[in-house]
Formats: sequence, structure tokens, C-alpha cells
Amino acid sequence: MKKRILFIIKNENEASSRFRVSAYLPYLKNDFECEIFYSEYNNKKIPKFLRSIIKRVRFLKLILNVTQYDILFMQRPMSSDKKKSTNFEHMMAKLNPNIIFDFDDALFVQNEEKIISLIKLSKNVICGNNYLAHFSKQYNPNTFIVPTTIDTSKFTPSTEKKDIITLGWTGTSGNYVNFSDQLLDAIKKILSDNNNIKFLFICDRKPPEKFDFPYDFIYWAKESEVKDLQKIDIGLMPLIDSPWTRGKCGFKLIQYGSIAIASIGSDVGVNSEIIIDSQTGYLIKNEDEWMNKIQELVTNINSRVQMGINARKKIEQDFDTSENYIKLKKIFYQSESKKLLITP
Repeated sequence: MKKRILFIIKNENEASSRFRVSAYLPYLKNDFECEIFYSEYNNKKIPKFLRSIIKRVRFLKLILNVTQYDILFMQRPMSSDKKKSTNFEHMMAKLNPNIIFDFDDALFVQNEEKIISLIKLSKNVICGNNYLAHFSKQYNPNTFIVPTTIDTSKFTPSTEKKDIITLGWTGTSGNYVNFSDQLLDAIKKILSDNNNIKFLFICDRKPPEKFDFPYDFIYWAKESEVKDLQKIDIGLMPLIDSPWTRGKCGFKLIQYGSIAIASIGSDVGVNSEIIIDSQTGYLIKNEDEWMNKIQELVTNINSRVQMGINARKKIEQDFDTSENYIKLKKIFYQSESKKLLITP
């Protein structure tokens, strides 16, 4: 009889939910019975105070049913990150201690007390990179690293021949803040000096007014995600160096690489593990380097294409979903006492 896993995730479109849970479901369902609980409840037709009550009732019903499962796989806190309380999680742990807490952002920067509490009560913790794992291991030795991964059979290179070179960026609108003035000036100059180059943003919202250069914009959509990314020839991932950005898992670079796009990213956090400098793209150690590195990839097509090929190989080797499922499956069979968490 297959063991049962309950995945407690935010919503179906959250990147961490899609690529750290949903992407594994085809593999997981061969080995386990899987169910999903979405912790977010945002029915805007209902007054806010009623939504809050409904959310708590849903959590209580969930807690009363957790004994039915062999593993509780939880992403992010159940209640609002603005509060320090982990009452729901502790009630759940008393009824079923087989909790695996998975996180791929530096959530402890926003609410250290809450995240430490969740790490301590979990049987195992899974982190998206070394930076997050280093923090977690201070409070739970059963901490493992599984990077955010991608299905390289779905995210594939474009076969279309292009006359225009497209610089591109994809992400959520909150990350526009990572574009420095130096980078914006570099993009503006490169676009003005070259009539065969354009810039593409793929996001949930158009960039703010300070992005005062011509650009194309596509609203992000899951259905067209791969086709839209294939329009990009050079992918950017700028980051301001901070405790929060050091915890990011570099998913833009993983997406770019899967489609054989050469990338240029800030030398911050996990970016330096995804980009092999001068082989799969360029790492920016100083903001003044943006202009030269973008220009190099714009003018040298052979180098750009080869870096994209190398990037694809790197992603297939280290960040492919099917390969990393092996790591995830092993974690499901481990516990703090080194005994099996469940029986395979």
C-alpha cells in the first residue's frame, strides 16, 4: 500500500509550489498517494474579516485530518508571515510529527522567530540552496538541499531563426528593484546604439517609470511560459546584494539555461553556482561591468550560442526535475533518528 503525503502549499501558481511540488507530482504519484492543500484563501468577494475566519476554519479542519497522512510536506508558514505565531503548525505537529518543511527564500530575514520555530518542530527540513541550509542547520541537523528544478523535456531551446537580438528578464514585479541605475543606463545605451536589439519583460506588471527605454512586454502566463521565454537571446538576473537576495535560488537563470539562453547575473548568492563564469554566461561583480558583458554577448554570436549550449548542459546535469526527484524521495525515507520516516 502506498504511503500518503499531504502537500501544504500557498497556491497553484506560486513559483515554489509549481517547481518544488507540482513538477514532481508525475514521479511522486508512482510511489505515493499525494494530496494538496492550498493555504491561501483570497476570495475578494467576501469581506476581509470573514476571509480571516474562513481561513482559520480551513486550517482547523486540516489539522483534525493530519493523522491520515504519513508525511506532511509544508511550504512556508500556514498563517500570515507578519505574525510570529506558529500555533497552527504546533497543533499539527502534536497530532502528526512527520513534518517536512521546505523553503526556497530567506524567510528568516522577514520573520526570524517564526521560521526558527518551524524549523525546530519539523522532522526534516529541505532548503533550496546552501545559504538557506546553513541557517536551518543551526536549529535542525536534519536539513537537506534540493535546488529548485525544471523539466528540461518541457523547457527546451527555440529552433526559430531570429534577425533581432532580444535581451530579456522574467520575474515578479517586486524584483524590478534589483535593476541598478548603472544597468538601466547600460540597457538604454545599447538599445539606442543598435537597431537590431530589443528588450523584453515577462512579468505580472509593467516596469516603473524609471525604465525609460523602449521595451516589449508580455504578461506572464503559465500556458505560454515556455514560448515566451524562447523569445529571449540573452537573459538577465540582476540582484542587489542583501541577506534576502542571498537566499534566492536563481530560478531565472535555471529557466534561461534550460532554453539554452546565455545569462548575465549579479555575483550574489546561488547565481555563482548556476552560472559558470565565461562558460555559460557572465557573473557581474561590479555594476560597471554590465555594459561590457551585455555588449560582448550582443556582438559575438558564436560565443553567445556556445554559452547557451553549455548552460543547457549545466541545467540538465544539476537542475533537472527527474534527477532531483531521487534526492527528494530519499529524504522522505529519513528521520531525525536515522530510522525510516515511512516504510518504502
